[in-house]
Amino acid sequence: MTIKIFHTADLHLGMRFAGYPEIQDKLINARYETMENMVKIANKEECDLFVISGDLFDRVTMKVNEISRAVKALNEFDGELIIVLPGNHDFYTKDSNLWNEFSKHAGDRVMVLKEPGVYDLSQHHLNMKIYACPCNSKYSAENMISKLDLNGTETDDVIKIGLAHGSLEGVSPDFEKTYYPMTRKELESIRLDLWLLGHTHLTWPVNPDKNSRILIPGTPEPDGFDCKHAGNAFIITIESPSEIKIQKVGTGKYQFIIKEILLHDENSINRMKDEYSKKKYQNAILRLILKGRLKKEDLEKVEEAIKEISNNVLLLQANRDELNEEIIPELINSEFTQDSFPHKLLLSLLEEKEDVSARAVQKAYDIIREIRHEN
Repeated sequence: MTIKIFHTADLHLGMRFAGYPEIQDKLINARYETMENMVKIANKEECDLFVISGDLFDRVTMKVNEISRAVKALNEFDGELIIVLPGNHDFYTKDSNLWNEFSKHAGDRVMVLKEPGVYDLSQHHLNMKIYACPCNSKYSAENMISKLDLNGTETDDVIKIGLAHGSLEGVSPDFEKTYYPMTRKELESIRLDLWLLGHTHLTWPVNPDKNSRILIPGTPEPDGFDCKHAGNAFIITIESPSEIKIQKVGTGKYQFIIKEILLHDENSINRMKDEYSKKKYQNAILRLILKGRLKKEDLEKVEEAIKEISNNVLLLQANRDELNEEIIPELINSEFTQDSFPHKLLLSLLEEKEDVSARAVQKAYDIIREIRHEN
């Protein structure tokens, strides 16, 4: 019997994006829209299971309307079952208002794996067992695998899938070992057919193959500049424990992009403007780190280019800290008194082009101006 799984994690519904007030509402809503889009993809692909490996929600203090909106999207799934694992942001406790409210709105086909254990899916017409490792707090130095009953894993004639949320050594940054840390050796030593993990927001492996048995989809909707991808999920087709096909699918609406650009003349400014005014960047939160030394008139053209790019992206952040006016004799003559010490020093540095770098001249110029302004 073929079983098809849509695997996602770390959607973080309710993330506030306070650092982006201009587009805050768009970024908040995009995460719900991505959830709705993933359900549509799963239905189109005729998936049997929709699996969320933790952090469906960004926190345990969600509003009722936010919870009901999430459940409404999930209830549109046409397959056999939706499986939700509480993660370290939406962890489960017995008095959890979040999951109690979630259960009020969820239908019979939504299963929240609140406790560590083995869940038999035969009653849902699936020859499969889920080995669940949910989170019960935000931080833990120990993962939940030790709480599983692993008896019979080698003799059971069913598909056996582990679900866990936490850091994976060598893949997830967890220097203090406080995010339910796991190792590949530990997971591989347990004779399950597949591990579906959450927590890490980057996709791993980036390009899974038929031998990949530990999967991290990453966040389906990018949430910051450290998220280099455009949002991913996995579609997993299981023919048998030895025949597993994994397909990575794009899911995100918006993307965070950082680019460093060296500007040295009008042509380079025009190239920048033409590139980032393209339609493919219209849903980008774009941070341009501008570097170089330009004539005063070209610096004005940079501002014009920034304005045009800003009209063609979702949000533009332009960093000009390393973009300076080119220091030429005319600039020095206009800034400093003829034959004064700063005037002579800077002109002499400019004359020593082969021995003095442009950066050194710039530094000298900046220091002299700073001292002058302090006095």
